[in-house]
Amino acid sequence: MDQCGGAPRESSEELTRQFRELTDNFMVPHRNECIICFLMRAMAFLTPSGFALTAIYRNHNAPRATNLGGRLARLGVHGDCQLIQNGVVMNLAIWDAERCPDCGIPEVVPDCLEVRRGSTQPCKLWRWRRDVAIEMFQEWQDRVH
Repeated sequence: MDQCGGAPRESSEELTRQFRELTDNFMVPHRNECIICFLMRAMAFLTPSGFALTAIYRNHNAPRATNLGGRLARLGVHGDCQLIQNGVVMNLAIWDAERCPDCGIPEVVPDCLEVRRGSTQPCKLWRWRRDVAIEMFQEWQDRVH
């Protein structure tokens, strides 16, 4: 017992271990959940560091995607937060939402529209920012010519 007559105090290491055990079990991707919807859900509870959440996604839903971090880096994405902020945009043909005025991330996200197991692509709620930029450039070229 502790000095107040309560249960014995646990060490900070033990509390950290228990917290990680709980969050590791809770913060795993749902079956067929896309990487972006998983990140949006997980970031509400955990502060991402580097590609930590992306690695959790890959380990659970896309174990064969061994070069996912490298592929994202070639897109100019160097962490979970950057993937949400700079890697994708909302698919405005399907949905629109209030966004955080500071970072532009949607404040509420609908349920994931799902992807096949093993995929590291976003579901139809999201589009790669690069693809949208290419389409806009091609539309501009078509108008100019």
